Amino acid sequence: MYFIDNLLLNYFGKKNEGEISVVPSMGLKPTCRYAAVVLMMMSLIGCNAKKDQTNIELIQDMMDQISVKAQDWDADKPEMRANLVPPEKSVPRNVTPYKYSGKPLDAETKLENPLRGNFSPQVLELGKKKFDIYCAICHGSLGRGDGSVAPKMILPPPSLMSQKVIDFKDGRIFHIITEGQGLMGPYSTQIVDEKSRWALVNYIRTLQKNTQTK
Repeated sequence: MYFIDNLLLNYFGKKNEGEISVVPSMGLKPTCRYAAVVLMMMSLIGCNAKKDQTNIELIQDMMDQISVKAQDWDADKPEMRANLVPPEKSVPRNVTPYKYSGKPLDAETKLENPLRGNFSPQVLELGKKKFDIYCAICHGSLGRGDGSVAPKMILPPPSLMSQKVIDFKDGRIFHIITEGQGLMGPYSTQIVDEKSRWALVNYIRTLQKNTQTK
């Protein structure tokens, strides 16, 4: 009730120095007080102009906070900017920069698969788990480019069973998973652990081998 009385006081009350404030809610029943607040808000909203104008802010502290908001930018308040460009050549803590960013051919020739030849159940299970989550929806459960969303795409995803992909070295497939290629975006933020990406490479090799033997 105090909050409602305060609203009514701010809206209707007189605050001249030496003058007793008059609150319309005095002596009113609770339901009447709520009704008065609703009418007050409707009158304020009704006074608002066209649709392209900002709404009336009844409680400004709730809408215009002092905290920095995501993507805030004010040229006159550099200390309140949320979008800042990192200093040149700076790197996040505990993150090793990817050496072959934008260099797929270098990645193919220089990256060595630390899990090369390791087709243990643990590695293949990890690779299959990542494939089913991130790859199968486009490339299909067997990597043939026939995933559930493929028919809806303007450019269908390529088959991972094609001779072109089979001829890729492991480093090239790892690079595509890390940085993306064509319409495919990077998956380094989803599959953060490099070991999981290499396990995914080995699982793709298993799918290719199974296809060739059939």
